[in-house]
Amino acid sequence: MKDLILLVADNDIKELMEGLLPRLEHVYGTRPITCDVRRHINRDPGCLNESADFLRPFATQYQHAVVIFDKDGCGREDRKRETIEADVEKALSANGWSAGHIAVIVTDPEIENWVWVNSASMSKELNWNEAKALYAWLQENGWRKKDAAKPTRPKEALEAVLRKTKKPRSASIYKNIAEKVSFTKCEDPAFLKLIEKMKSWFASTEDSV
Repeated sequence: MKDLILLVADNDIKELMEGLLPRLEHVYGTRPITCDVRRHINRDPGCLNESADFLRPFATQYQHAVVIFDKDGCGREDRKRETIEADVEKALSANGWSAGHIAVIVTDPEIENWVWVNSASMSKELNWNEAKALYAWLQENGWRKKDAAKPTRPKEALEAVLRKTKKPRSASIYKNIAEKVSFTKCEDPAFLKLIEKMKSWFASTEDSV
C-alpha cells in the first residue's frame, strides 16, 4: 500500500506538487513518501464536487488522500476556504476514507499564491533581468500592496511578468520554482495546512523515537 494519493485540479498544481514533495524529507524532516498525483478532468469544480467518487476506489490502495484545488473557479467563491475544505472532507469520510487520513486544501485565491516567493531563484525562473527588483516592479505596477508578501491577484501578476519577460507560460515553471525556492517562510494558511499534515502523517523514524 502506498502512502499518498493526491487529486489536483490542473497541471499547474500537479507540477508544483511533484516539485515540492521530494523536498519535504530534506526541508521539513519527513520520511520518504510514496505518492501518486492524479488530475481531475473537470478541474476545480470536479475536485469540489466529485472527489469522493474519484477517490473511493483508492481507499484500499493508499494510506492517505489529499485534494488540492483553487477557490477561484470552483463555484463556491462566496464561501470561506475552511468551509469548502470541511465539506469535501466530510464527503470523503462518508466514502471509504478515515477522517484522520484525508486533507482537502483549497488555495485562496489560486495556487499561484504559493508560487510567489521573494527570492533570486524565483526571479531567475521567470527570466527577470530588469534593473528594478521584481517585487518592486510588482508594487510600482499595482500588482502588490506595499510590504505585502504576495501580489493581490497572484495568477494575473504571474502572467503579467511572463508577458514582460517574454517567457512562455508552462506548467513546468511551477515545478521548477517548487524545486528551487525556499518555502519555509510561506505563511499562506492552505500551504501551512498541507505541510502540517505531511509532517504529522509522515514523521521520520528518527523524530518519532
